[in-house]
Amino acid sequence: MKYCTNLFLIFLLHLNVSIGQNIKLAQKGNHFLFTFKSQTYLLENDSIHNVSGFQLGLPKLHGLEMKEFKFVSKGDVGYMKNASSGIVYTFDGNDFKRLDHSFDFKSQFRSFSFFHHHSILDFGGYGLHTFKNIISFYNFAKKETEVFDQVSSLKESPTPRDRMMAQYDNGTLFIGPGHGIPLDIENPYENAGFINDYWQFSFEDKKWNKLGEGSINASYPYDFVYDFNGHALLISELGVYECDIKNNTLIYYPEANLGIIKSLNKNNTLSSISYNKAKSGFYLIIDKPMAQSEVLFVKRDDFLGTKKSFSQLYSTAINWYLYSIGIALILVFWLIYIRRNKSTAQLILTKIEEIQKDLKQEDLGILNLLVESYPNYINYSELLELFPEHLGYESKKKKIRQSIITIEEYLIQKFKIKHPVFSYRKNIEDRREKQIRLK
Repeated sequence: MKYCTNLFLIFLLHLNVSIGQNIKLAQKGNHFLFTFKSQTYLLENDSIHNVSGFQLGLPKLHGLEMKEFKFVSKGDVGYMKNASSGIVYTFDGNDFKRLDHSFDFKSQFRSFSFFHHHSILDFGGYGLHTFKNIISFYNFAKKETEVFDQVSSLKESPTPRDRMMAQYDNGTLFIGPGHGIPLDIENPYENAGFINDYWQFSFEDKKWNKLGEGSINASYPYDFVYDFNGHALLISELGVYECDIKNNTLIYYPEANLGIIKSLNKNNTLSSISYNKAKSGFYLIIDKPMAQSEVLFVKRDDFLGTKKSFSQLYSTAINWYLYSIGIALILVFWLIYIRRNKSTAQLILTKIEEIQKDLKQEDLGILNLLVESYPNYINYSELLELFPEHLGYESKKKKIRQSIITIEEYLIQKFKIKHPVFSYRKNIEDRREKQIRLK
């Protein structure tokens, strides 16, 4: 008798697995797939099914007071939320228990839900006619959902978006491309598009930091599976990508089964696929002809293929503030270097118009002659010719000495020169003749 009972249970097990994987659904129906621990469940209208195996007591009525869902879990505890935030249930693998004293917010559809310090948080989404870039959290003590405070200004925060690539790791939230309104676009509410930049948010200092820009090839409709190797798996008809924002790594699956992806049910985006790590495969809701849909299980390698190609996910953003400081420092050092290596004659030529206004005519005449002669020495006798003939020899020599002193003091002050301006020597051919030149 016991043997027969065991055979009957085995028969029921196989029967439920077969039935669970071939549940027929209306394409426009209300359904949602999610995985908790090692089991994958289907919410269909008012009932819950275990599609991954036999479970005593299922299917049954779920009793949830909402129609669009989001599911997150951590360890042995699962939480079912309404898709737009506000309502929260726990799930133990069999029953739902409502926690909140709130209502359907209708403000964060298609947001990214994650855990931080034992709290459930959401970033972004769409609702009340606007895209969001806020972070909200469920306050377990108050049983209400609240907005998480941020330090960053609007200009230093991501452009609002929903359906976004996202990842959480050790106190840091990483945000990638999603659906929203690009900046500086005409008729913005009529031209929502794909925003392709990457950010990180530190919960320690409550600040955003832009990581860079990307060019990933995706277009709506697309799905994200957020619990795939700790990364976000982007599934679109143009390709499948595993996205590690933290480590700036993009993994492309060139052999992904695009035929199945094109058949994914499009009625409820982000609810038609769930990854079951324990069974190493995906549960999918596939649209069928004659207005029927079906739950299908596909092994990981059959869905993604075995080949991978690796590349960068985004180009690193330039911190323009630090970049400008660096350029300014380089410029200063360059100017100092150039200035140190410029001759006095070259410095004079850079400011010749100002010097002409500052110096007396006779001083300017001597300076011009010295600049024209540089780097050669000139005889003092040549300087004597710059003065009127009616002046005597000694008077001319005195005026030359005074002009040279005046010129030197002026140039030292104007160009902050820390060495003598002039160099002197005896004429090599005639030792009686004194010579001078600019250094």
